Amino acid sequence: MAKAFSTRAVASGKSYSSLMTYSPPVLSAGLVQHALLSGSTQMTILRIVDETGSASLGDIADGLSDHPDAAGAVLVMVDLGILVIDYVNLIDEHALVRRAPSNFDPTFSGSEVGVGCIGNGINQRVSSVPASLEKLLLPSGVDRLTPSPFAPAVHVAAPEARRSLGKIAALQRPGIYALIAERQVYVGASASAGTRVAGGQQPIADIKSIVIITDANGSMSDVDVLAAERLFFSRVQATRAYPIMNDLPVGAGIDAQRYSEINAFLGQACLMLRHSEVLFTENTARAVLAGPRNEAGRVGPLRPFNDIPNGERLELCFDDGLVALAARQHDNRWILLQGSDVRIETAASANSSTRFQRSAWLHSGLLELSADGRSFVTTRDLIFRSGSGVAQFCVGSKGRTRDSWQPIDPDGGLDLNTAALIAA
Repeated sequence: MAKAFSTRAVASGKSYSSLMTYSPPVLSAGLVQHALLSGSTQMTILRIVDETGSASLGDIADGLSDHPDAAGAVLVMVDLGILVIDYVNLIDEHALVRRAPSNFDPTFSGSEVGVGCIGNGINQRVSSVPASLEKLLLPSGVDRLTPSPFAPAVHVAAPEARRSLGKIAALQRPGIYALIAERQVYVGASASAGTRVAGGQQPIADIKSIVIITDANGSMSDVDVLAAERLFFSRVQATRAYPIMNDLPVGAGIDAQRYSEINAFLGQACLMLRHSEVLFTENTARAVLAGPRNEAGRVGPLRPFNDIPNGERLELCFDDGLVALAARQHDNRWILLQGSDVRIETAASANSSTRFQRSAWLHSGLLELSADGRSFVTTRDLIFRSGSGVAQFCVGSKGRTRDSWQPIDPDGGLDLNTAALIAA
């Protein structure tokens, strides 16, 4: 359906404004088919851009002095993915226009926002008006929020097609993968997922299916994919359908927003796998989309408000008044008690696992901001494997060890207020 919108030329002296019909542009035989773009207009715009590699929108408007809406003509070419426009907050005469990268495909009407294939190899494309054009069309006071940068592309392959995965250009980018055998699964990640899987170095035999998940937008970094690997590992583990033969990945230090974006990306990918009966078929669609709230074995059982966990009770004091409480049940099991303080900021020395876990628990509500805003506080008992690990998590940096924890009752006598302190 055609849309009506108002356009305004941006070159000096161009006060032209009209209400006109916007029809989705089409590229045919190398020429844009649209009311704002004749063949000569298209060639003039490209010539101006190619003279120096880029041109301001104002310069292009000056070069099209007789055109009723030069800005509109440029944005039609942006819509088709022929040009890219760079601007800050608002498109004006200083917005910079350049040729789109060579991997853009202008033969489709609209920009690709997601490409995925499941088993049958059919690409699914969703067309939309690009953000640069949409912002220009929106009335004053209306803004479109920025979407997640990630769009899942899921490839499923038979084991005999494994070597060919290294030849698919779309898979030569950061991604995660699962090698599924009859009774177990191997989960991994790589900066070039297709090449890694095709290399066949993973210690798993009798593979019956291969899954590779990448970002169709190409926005996922090597750091992002390490976080995605740990998240995907936890999702597969939570199904209990297959034992995972490798250990829990370390993850990566990402903030809470990035964690949520990657988790949502994986939710879509896992839902695609469920619908195609490849993985996650034992769970409800809702559970697959949301994913597990926490990793297995990391949250302690609910306890009565005034109950004290078993084990040696210890405290960690830091940052002039922040306190964390723990129960050491044995050397490999430390429980960080509900209500403990956790420093908001993390130092550069904090390891990847510590930073990843903070974002994970903020995402799930196991950490929340304290009433005074000075710290995060734990909303449940959380389980760690070592005293140094829980200390680094609370303080947000290295340098704290098991010896940083001090017994609450060092003289062997239990203070009358200890139970209430721990329960709080």
